[in-house]
Amino acid sequence: MLRSKAALAKLGSLRTYASASSVAPTVLSTANGIKVAAVEGHADSPLASISLVINHGSRFETAATSGAAHYLKAFGFRNTQERTSFRTVREAELNGATLTASATRENITYTVQCFRDAVPYFVDILGDIAAATKFSEHEFRDIAKLVRFEALAARENPQARVIDGVHQAAFRSGLGNSLYALESSPVHTGDAVREYAQAAMQSGRVAVVGTGVDAATLAALVGESKLAGLAGSAVAGAKAKFTGGGHQIYDSAAPVSHYALAFESDPRSAAALASLLGAQRRLKWGAGGASPLAKLAFTEGFAAESFSFAYSDAALVGVLVSAPSAHISAAVEKVAGVIQASVAKASPEAVARAVAATRLDVAEAQATQLGVIGELSKLALGQGPSASLEAVDAVAASLAQTAAKVFSAKPVAASIGLSQTTAYVDTLGF
Repeated sequence: MLRSKAALAKLGSLRTYASASSVAPTVLSTANGIKVAAVEGHADSPLASISLVINHGSRFETAATSGAAHYLKAFGFRNTQERTSFRTVREAELNGATLTASATRENITYTVQCFRDAVPYFVDILGDIAAATKFSEHEFRDIAKLVRFEALAARENPQARVIDGVHQAAFRSGLGNSLYALESSPVHTGDAVREYAQAAMQSGRVAVVGTGVDAATLAALVGESKLAGLAGSAVAGAKAKFTGGGHQIYDSAAPVSHYALAFESDPRSAAALASLLGAQRRLKWGAGGASPLAKLAFTEGFAAESFSFAYSDAALVGVLVSAPSAHISAAVEKVAGVIQASVAKASPEAVARAVAATRLDVAEAQATQLGVIGELSKLALGQGPSASLEAVDAVAASLAQTAAKVFSAKPVAASIGLSQTTAYVDTLGF
């Protein structure tokens, strides 16, 4: 996801709700088909948030629009027919509000965190973003500098780059498209971004989600804003297709190499499978934890972190390994051996440990405003199963059988390091 660390920290640390399931969310539709999802939360909290969520992330880009989603994200809260960006930011500051824009492979999201009494004003601003952004050429030139910086920063971040690469290896196009506008992007004008935005701003692929606000009230405000003028239905993109066995290599002579090994998973079980891999250490000190992968990393002196990415129709689960370049091949081979010998043949104790860890992670996410916004977005746009405690419990009974199937299949990989010292994915025995 593209978002500044400062914005993530501020938005993610606001624990406004005890859990997303403690107050059931309400989903409504406006007259033109925009989905509105909201959870009112605690009545004594003055905080609210509203988000414009557009189902037109980088997975919907083509060769002619590669990078456009990154630019569209960056055009959030810029000049519109009604307001200059200076006015928008100034009035947000006067209201004590925070404005953020983010992008995933599926959605572009513009979020306002504010006090409840300011919600009507900021719904109007979100309507302006959707229907009246200017996309002027002089502003595009300024935005292009920001986009270029974010893309270069991601390239210099080996973990971000290898995760981007493993998506490309797994899905090629669609979900394999980069989150970033690369140097090869054909998007060079504001008009090109406008065309991509016009395809995105269809009422059937737009949702407005809110926390700390009543759904009926929010739907009424949406109906009175420029969002009411949007039309069009949701457009189904090409279904994601996982292609096992691919390996994306970025040659580098750096002293530390990085290697992502990923498997295809059902979105419903991806988080639990990542916990079953258990590469993360949950103790600050000690022998790395009880899982075989955590013990291996601690004993051998390299870093390993499990990950999962769940989308509406696909998911990836795997391990990111970082080790001195001279030892990366041996480290990856040992990680692969542990996955085959232990994780794919998980014991009841390991499954129970993974389920408990996943439940905790889900509960923590539900306790943040950012987590609630994410779940409301999925609910409104019908993007896969909910990340709830009930959903974790539903996959728990069959988690061992699921792991045996997932971790015996052919994976994909992406790596940063010298190709001469890299363990190719087809040599790992899967």
